[in-house]
Amino acid sequence: MNTAKHMFIFLLVLLLFSPLESAAKIAVTTKVSGTVDYEQSGSSGFSALKPGTILSNGDRIITGKNGFAALIYIDDKSMVKITGNTEVIIKGARSTGSIAKQVNIDRGTLRAQVNKQRKGEFVVQSSTSVASVKGTDFWMITDPETGDMLIGLEGLVNLTNLISGESTDVGAGNTGTSSTDGTVETSETNPDDVPSDPDEGEAPGNQIEIEMEGPDGEIKTLLIDIQ
Repeated sequence: MNTAKHMFIFLLVLLLFSPLESAAKIAVTTKVSGTVDYEQSGSSGFSALKPGTILSNGDRIITGKNGFAALIYIDDKSMVKITGNTEVIIKGARSTGSIAKQVNIDRGTLRAQVNKQRKGEFVVQSSTSVASVKGTDFWMITDPETGDMLIGLEGLVNLTNLISGESTDVGAGNTGTSSTDGTVETSETNPDDVPSDPDEGEAPGNQIEIEMEGPDGEIKTLLIDIQ
């Protein structure tokens, strides 16, 4: 293994196992394809997001039409997958042993594969709704003009409309809608509404798979065991 890989593994292990209050680093990108840009919190201007990028609280990610990005939170390997034409802000409040996670989605589509949370909840929030979970798998599709569609794959998600305060629990096989007029509804999921996952089958486990871009643009896969 070359020196660059040794340095990267050392950095990732340091982030994963150091006291969480020591820094605002909260997640790492595992895969990036197509056009994906990100803006670091506290700075202005976007740059191309690359595999293996360490993300901090408040970093913004924007995907183009063909863009895709996958990231994991470093405390428990909860995963967020961001598909094309999507804009999100990755957030997390760190405390000893855990991260209280939140993803703000302005528009587009994401999938959250959330491991059981030790403290607090995992929240996905748009301008219309907030989805609160403790451990589940779901799609969130956001249109700032019409509202949100939440498609449950596993577990249970509470979907609350921020305008009316109405809420509903969305389970596996059901779809919850939260509209900009304040209405909230739940129905059986239409299979045609379920987005295609470019990274299907890569659920979080005891191993992190990270694609790294070499100096000549070549992509190499790095596997790290996390117990």
